[in-house]
Amino acid sequence: MRSRAIAAAVISMGLAGASQAADINEQGAKDLRNILAHSLSNDLARSDFVSVKPAGDQYEITYDLAKFFDKINSSAFSVTGFKPLSLFAQPVDQGKWHLKGDNSLDISLHSPVSDIAYSVASTSFDGIFDPTIEMMRSMGIKSSGVKFSSVGSGPRSGRKIDATIDSASFAHTVTDSTEAGKVDLQLQGTLQRFSEQFTGRPHGSPVNFSVESVNTNVTATSLPVKELRALIRFFVQHVKAKQLSESGSEKFEQLVRRALPVFGSFNKTVTLNNVLVATDKGKVGVKRVDYNFKMDGLTKASNVNFELRAEHFTPDADLIPAAYSPFLPETLDVQLGVPNINFAGLIDTALGAVATRATPVSGEALKRTMFPSGYGTLEFPKISATSSVYDVEVSGAVKASTKAHSDYSLQATILARDFDKTVTAIQEAAKTEPRLNNVSFSLLAAKGFAKTDPDGRLRWDVTMDEDRTVTVNGQVMKKP
Repeated sequence: MRSRAIAAAVISMGLAGASQAADINEQGAKDLRNILAHSLSNDLARSDFVSVKPAGDQYEITYDLAKFFDKINSSAFSVTGFKPLSLFAQPVDQGKWHLKGDNSLDISLHSPVSDIAYSVASTSFDGIFDPTIEMMRSMGIKSSGVKFSSVGSGPRSGRKIDATIDSASFAHTVTDSTEAGKVDLQLQGTLQRFSEQFTGRPHGSPVNFSVESVNTNVTATSLPVKELRALIRFFVQHVKAKQLSESGSEKFEQLVRRALPVFGSFNKTVTLNNVLVATDKGKVGVKRVDYNFKMDGLTKASNVNFELRAEHFTPDADLIPAAYSPFLPETLDVQLGVPNINFAGLIDTALGAVATRATPVSGEALKRTMFPSGYGTLEFPKISATSSVYDVEVSGAVKASTKAHSDYSLQATILARDFDKTVTAIQEAAKTEPRLNNVSFSLLAAKGFAKTDPDGRLRWDVTMDEDRTVTVNGQVMKKP
């Protein structure tokens, strides 16, 4: 949640200059408090937003986060309910700090479109902060009794969300990158027994979503820690500003450019176990869902890749007609990618709009910036589905012009294993669902154009040019 991220950023940012405060005494507490307040806006620094006192062989640091949000709250937007957040800081070897704390949360957020409540019965924090890189070298967070609710208002009236998490744990480590001044991040997280109920409209039937467990792994390489820290500091100091001054805009642009490309690579993998979706029409279960997202840094030619895999679908019996049940996939795998995206150009455009206070850039202009060659490509290295009666895989790419109402071209390869078994299953199902006769007839016709690979699979290599000429295994099937 954004408020927790802000709190973590403020805490670690302040400790960056505190590596020499090894003696635990009143003067050390005063010095540490001054260091923690140094990066804050003047009004927060002068307030009791942060306080420090000796506590045995460590310092007790207290952040009164309510004072932070009091500065930005308004009748339209407000965050309330924060209790003072406490943690203990103990100096350890090599100028590092051992941080730990146990807290709870129960806050409310009001905005023009929703009222949100978020609570955590207990959360513990333990980690090592390294002032030389201004980051936590290692950190572990454990939480239990997490609750979230949202009630829509205004244009979202009638929309309601209620969610709970029994327990959650996160851990990350930071190591020095091969590039000087940069680090690599690894993060692992687990949620146990997540449950959510969503209602989309007034008097509508709710949709229930539950997962037994969620496992997350994130890696990011070549993070420019000092440059990112400067951006966070700039945000904290200007959080109240509705609009940046000319000098502020110039400073912001400089900070962003220094941080680019922000990371060398980013990879996120999420696994959901025993997923269940329930509506008033029935329930659908999925044994496992794997999601992967990865991309390069924000350069002139970045690659973005996405994969979603699901295994073992179990819908209620009355949701799927009996004739179609053999065709329910046992596994489904979708892999997509977009190469050569000009993220650096998009950032240049955004920074230019901030500096000149220009009107928003049109969508067509953004597409031309993203793909300066005039063409964008959607790759699908693998889209596959399997069941007891079929095994099919599609791969290829679609290339389209960035011009409005433009044409596109397609190259694809379709592979099918046990094709005759699939046709037989469809013909059997057609005895009770006559509409499937057309499907079996079309498949038999397609078999006549197929080639056979060494592994026995049938192959169709399909192309479509921008003029709509279609070929299958070299044979022209359709001309414009």
